Amino acid sequence: MDERMGQGRGKRRAVSWFLAGVLAAGILAALAAAGQYWLFDRPYRACEDCRGQEIDVETMKRWEERAQDGSLGIVRMAGWRTGPDETVTSVSTGRRQRAGVTCVYGSMELTDRGDLLWGRMGIQGEEDFCVISEELARNLFGSVDVVGECVKAGDRTLAVAGVMDEDGETVMIPVAEGNVEYLSVEFDGRMGAEGKMKRLLEEY
Repeated sequence: MDERMGQGRGKRRAVSWFLAGVLAAGILAALAAAGQYWLFDRPYRACEDCRGQEIDVETMKRWEERAQDGSLGIVRMAGWRTGPDETVTSVSTGRRQRAGVTCVYGSMELTDRGDLLWGRMGIQGEEDFCVISEELARNLFGSVDVVGECVKAGDRTLAVAGVMDEDGETVMIPVAEGNVEYLSVEFDGRMGAEGKMKRLLEEY
């Protein structure tokens, strides 16, 4: 009787050790997969100060065409430049403010101009929208809850798509032409991304 009980306890102990080993192996595999993703496979953004290199929106459009087959690993990109300050006018309140202007081609969220407080950064391909800073929103409208409001900047009337947390009075507007001073490209993984960015700049 005692012998059979001992054998039973031994079998249960062996099963417990086996299950523990399987669990540990599963955890290690999950950690390895997470590490692989974190180090190599998650989207990776490469940024470049390209002032003086004469890179323009047409160049970026050609890159986008080349990237359609997936060989470059480009997920999305943005190019931007600082434009001259402009008077921005609220259509609804009539208030006016001078604001710094950033002209952006591509995905505005890649510009790192500030965290989004309200709304969205806009969708590539849209033209008649803008993203404004919190200070500009408050001075023009008295609030940051201004998504859908319209402003005039230069000869354009733009709908406010979002409000960002950035110091000062600034506005980001989409453009479809002209040179860019800064470039940000998001690749589908970290491995080789810097080399791909370098090749893009060398071959343009």
